[in-house]
Amino acid sequence: MGIAAEVHYLTNWPAFSKMLDEGKLPVFLYAWYADVPDPDNFLTKLFRSRSSRNFFGYSNPVVDDLLASARRTRDAQRLVELYRKAEQLILDDAPLIPVFHHTYERLFQPYVRSIEVNGLGDPYIPFRKIWLERTR
Repeated sequence: MGIAAEVHYLTNWPAFSKMLDEGKLPVFLYAWYADVPDPDNFLTKLFRSRSSRNFFGYSNPVVDDLLASARRTRDAQRLVELYRKAEQLILDDAPLIPVFHHTYERLFQPYVRSIEVNGLGDPYIPFRKIWLERTR
């Protein structure tokens, strides 16, 4: 059976971006990369009803309230709780279909020490902390 589809590969970024903004793309590929290790960078930017990056037309007033509350709270435990609730509602509503997720894997020689990789992955390894252990 299947689904009949016609694929158009739009290479003109300004035209693609304009069509996204105008809601003219019923199905599209879009990538989002974190630039700060904060769930707000994904959840509010992509899923708040009136966000400029909410190209999916997703709207859930409960999610909007949870995200607004998370932005106001100073309690770290409460913050995690609010973002987890919002994330679960978004997952339950399924406004998008993830196609792929990048992972970062690196191998280092056994003499390389003090490697720290944060939640943003490979591009954010603080090289100033790395040192090499001398062999004896």
